[in-house]
Amino acid sequence: MQIACKPQDVPSCCGCGSVITDDTKALQCDRCASTDSWKCAECLHLTDDMYDHLVSDSKVTLKWFCESCDKTVMDKGSPAGQKEKLDHLLSVTEKIDTRIKQLEEKLGALGNQLEARITAVEEHMKPVNAVIEKLDSKIKQLEENFGSLDNQLEARISAVEHHMKPLNAATASEKENAIPDEELLKHAIQEEVNRKVEEEKDLEKRRKNIIMYRVPEKKTDDVSERKNSDEVFVKDLLDGVFNMKMYDGDIERMYRLGRWSEDKARPLLVTLKNADQKDFIMANLKNLRQPIEKFKGIGISHDLHPKEREERRRLVEEAKQDHVANASDNVGNYRFIVVGNGQRRKVIKIKRNNTAA
Repeated sequence: MQIACKPQDVPSCCGCGSVITDDTKALQCDRCASTDSWKCAECLHLTDDMYDHLVSDSKVTLKWFCESCDKTVMDKGSPAGQKEKLDHLLSVTEKIDTRIKQLEEKLGALGNQLEARITAVEEHMKPVNAVIEKLDSKIKQLEENFGSLDNQLEARISAVEHHMKPLNAATASEKENAIPDEELLKHAIQEEVNRKVEEEKDLEKRRKNIIMYRVPEKKTDDVSERKNSDEVFVKDLLDGVFNMKMYDGDIERMYRLGRWSEDKARPLLVTLKNADQKDFIMANLKNLRQPIEKFKGIGISHDLHPKEREERRRLVEEAKQDHVANASDNVGNYRFIVVGNGQRRKVIKIKRNNTAA
């Protein structure tokens, strides 16, 4: 009859209950190695020689298990053990399948987020694409302008060549004294280039100019008194209407256009220190509708080059023709005004009762 194994502080034999000391010949379970898994050689029916051989020979691979561990090990090879392994395998498979589904869901969510980000980037790029299209349009306009200039130059050259034809019929002596065709052509081209350069310089000079209308002109023959009066009025207007303090040097020059007359005030041309001051004034012309009695009726405009004035008249005429062709009401009911500069220049039409059409 075997004695049940009980956990104790001092190891004891699970078979007979005797205390296991250093001198006791006994074996401990090779699986759990617990303090209550000892069994003496006598309970194991081992002779002293057999015991000594088992513990001293390193070639011996024999293992001893306690009853609990032996039962566990043996059950794993039984059908019940195989079923337990299969159940465990199924459980692991289900966990893997669940994990795969979770990963698929996360991947789907990540795909949706990525698609949303791409859509947002595309939306963000729309203004950039619009700017690119505008730049492309400006480049095309510049190319057209250069093409037009090239055509004009070609026409001028053709005119010069046509003008040169009578010279080709001149006498031999005249031809000897005449300027060669190539020299005349170079001269004509140089004149055209110089004209364009002077035109650009003139446009740049006018860049800082404004023209004021209906500025009261002092009735005196003294030119210096009239200039001082104009300067005081202009500085007061810029300060009171546009909140611009003008200091010495901010107004480079100022003079009246046309001959002096006692019965009317001539337009006053004012050259400012820089173009930014002029741009600020032109961008805030609505301030002229303020209640200060002294400045009522004053008008301000750009100082346009004759070529620019001609271009504006052409734009207004085209706008009127377009109105006649596409609108039903009378063109006389509207005022056509050119606004903006350069490529941003366009014509707007305003009803005579000041309501935008």
